Amino acid sequence: MTRDPGTFFAGVGSDAWAPYREWLDNDGLLVQNYGSFIIRSEGKTMLVDTGLGEAADPSVLKQPPSLLVNMERAGILATDIDLVLFTHLHWDHTGWNTVGAEGAWQLTFPNARYVIQQKELDYWMSPGEKPANGPEFDRVVAPVMAADRLEVVGDDYRASGEVSAVPTPGHTPGHVSFRIASGTESAFILGDSVHKPVQLSEPGWYPGFDLDPVESTRSRRMILDRAERENALLAGGHFEFPSLGYAITVDGKRTFRYVT
Repeated sequence: MTRDPGTFFAGVGSDAWAPYREWLDNDGLLVQNYGSFIIRSEGKTMLVDTGLGEAADPSVLKQPPSLLVNMERAGILATDIDLVLFTHLHWDHTGWNTVGAEGAWQLTFPNARYVIQQKELDYWMSPGEKPANGPEFDRVVAPVMAADRLEVVGDDYRASGEVSAVPTPGHTPGHVSFRIASGTESAFILGDSVHKPVQLSEPGWYPGFDLDPVESTRSRRMILDRAERENALLAGGHFEFPSLGYAITVDGKRTFRYVT
C-alpha cells in the first residue's frame, strides 16, 4: 500500500519532506508495509503481531496478505506458534488471529496463547471504543477470548528471559514494544511507536491516528534514545522491506540505516 506523505503525519505538508525524499518511492509516495516478526527463544516460537489477515481489502494492497505463506517458506507452521504477542490491538496488527467466516471464526494459531497488556484490553473493551471497533474486535479478539486463549499481562511482562515488553503508550493507551536481548546484543520490535524511518530524524512527527500525540512522541524519543545507546537492531512493522536497521547519527542528526 502507498500513502500520500503530505497527509500521513498531522500538520506535516509535502514541502517538509524535501530533505527526506530517500524515504519515498519513485512516485513520491510512502510505501506502507504490514509486517510481523518471529522470535525463537528458550524453546518457544513467538509471533509478534499478526498483520492484516485474509479479510483485508485486496483493492488497496500491492500484494495479498501473505503471513502464513511466508511462515511456511521459512519452515514454520501455524501450529508451531507458542505465543502471539501484540504491540496493540489495531486491525492491521491482529488480522491473522483468526481464519474462516462470519460466525465460524477459528484460531489461526491453535496451540498459542495470545498475549495482550491489560491497559490495551481495557481500552478496547471500554463502552466508548468497542462499538466503534466492533466488527474487527468481534472477528479477531472475541474468538480468542471465547477459546480461553487470551493471556492478559502487565507492563513488566516477560515472554522469556530474553524477550520483554517495553511500554510505549500514546498510539494507543496500552501500546508496547518488545526488547530482545541475547548476550551483548539487543533488538527492539517497535510496533507503531515508530511508523516510518523518517521519524528517527523527526521524532515530533506523528500520524493523525495517534490517540495521545504528546505521549506517543515521548515514547518514541525514549525508545529511539535507548536503541541508539545499545546499538540495537530496530524492527519496524510498517517500515519498507526488509524492515530492519539501526539508529545512527550523521552530522549531528539521527537517521535510519537499513541492514544490508
